[in-house]
Amino acid sequence: MNADLPVAISGIELTVQGKKPQRGAIFITDIELASEFEQEPRLSISQILGRGIPDIVVEVSVDETTGIKSTKETPTTRYALSISEIVELSKRHNDLKVVTRNQVNHHIRKLEELGFVHKYGTLWIGKRAIDYYRRSSKYVVVTMATPNFDEGFLLDREGKRMDSTLEVFNITLDSKDRKEVVKLLTKSELLKDSWRGMIAGLVRDDVTDPEVVSMYHWLLDAYAMGNEEYIEIWRKIRQILFGTELEG
Repeated sequence: MNADLPVAISGIELTVQGKKPQRGAIFITDIELASEFEQEPRLSISQILGRGIPDIVVEVSVDETTGIKSTKETPTTRYALSISEIVELSKRHNDLKVVTRNQVNHHIRKLEELGFVHKYGTLWIGKRAIDYYRRSSKYVVVTMATPNFDEGFLLDREGKRMDSTLEVFNITLDSKDRKEVVKLLTKSELLKDSWRGMIAGLVRDDVTDPEVVSMYHWLLDAYAMGNEEYIEIWRKIRQILFGTELEG
């Protein structure tokens, strides 16, 4: 048993890509590529692969003096999944579109062609071969608005975020103020969409550090603070949310 691999895929024959470490992040700066990636079944497959599945790693050691074997089991998350696992996991994540086996077979091939997924390896059980797939990077960042996620999508998303925020924090807004904040948040996101590609264009191609995603958003925020329209939007949001209650 390979102690470096989770139990479920111990003995797997890794591909060349499977032997390589995942990239930290892929930044999509091409609108056609982004639109291809953001088709709903492909997003579901990518997110399922990104979330992984619980597994364990088993390490067996032998005491040099007594010759007694001991076993250590360590819980882990496995990010290489079979098509059957992807289909099953899509049913367990309520926020993702359920995908059929035919859909996964079709769209995972396309994700491979686009460079977002690769075959990790093949596990043989008797004469039956099971292929496992893994994302090429730990994160995928789409750096522009696409027809799949337009202003209508942003309004809906920011509305849900606002409702979640109001539930957690002791902030009360009437329907008029809530609607205005959602509208302003959407405007701020649309403004940032116009700068995302430019900031992402500064990223090196060989990104291996997953923290680069946080760095990217930090740089994007820093750039946004130089835009008066963006600053004014957040001044209005601040005034609606807090008024003068937190002053001083």
